Parts: sequence; C-alpha cells; structure tokens
Amino acid sequence: MAKKKVAARRVPRSATPRMFSDGKPTQAAQPTAAARANGVTSRTAGSAGRAPVALAQEYRYVTGDLRRLGLLAVGIFAVLIVLGVVVR
Repeated sequence: MAKKKVAARRVPRSATPRMFSDGKPTQAAQPTAAARANGVTSRTAGSAGRAPVALAQEYRYVTGDLRRLGLLAVGIFAVLIVLGVVVR
C-alpha cells in the first residue's frame, strides 16, 4: 500500500514587507528637486529625460527569429504533405 502524501502547510504572507537593508529608502525612490518643483512625484520622474525608442529598432532581433520560425513551420508542413502523399 502506498504512503499517503501530506500537503505542505502554506505560510500566509505578511501584511508588512520584510526589509533586507537598513530600512532607509533608496535615492532612486525619492523624487528630485526639479521633479518636485514640476509636481512630478511618481516613479516616472527619473525616466522623463529619456528619448523614446522605436519598437522596430528595439526588437529587430524578434523579426529575424519569427522569420526563421515561419520558414521552419513551412518546411515541416511541406515534409508532412510529401510524406502523406508518398505513404498512400
């Protein structure tokens, strides 16, 4: 007779997160003086100076991968069709 498995007890999450540092907020979390003057206090204050990048430029490797994947799929379908015709 097999042993009965006992489910592991799940520990509930704490209401307050654990702090693994000295407990002080980092510099990145604090808005800069210029951001406070403009009324920006969210996390976007540090990224406001970045220039937008075109998605095609940022993910150009994806199009090459998709092209290769499409060619592989067409090749496999061609092999399956040939095998289907030959085996009959």
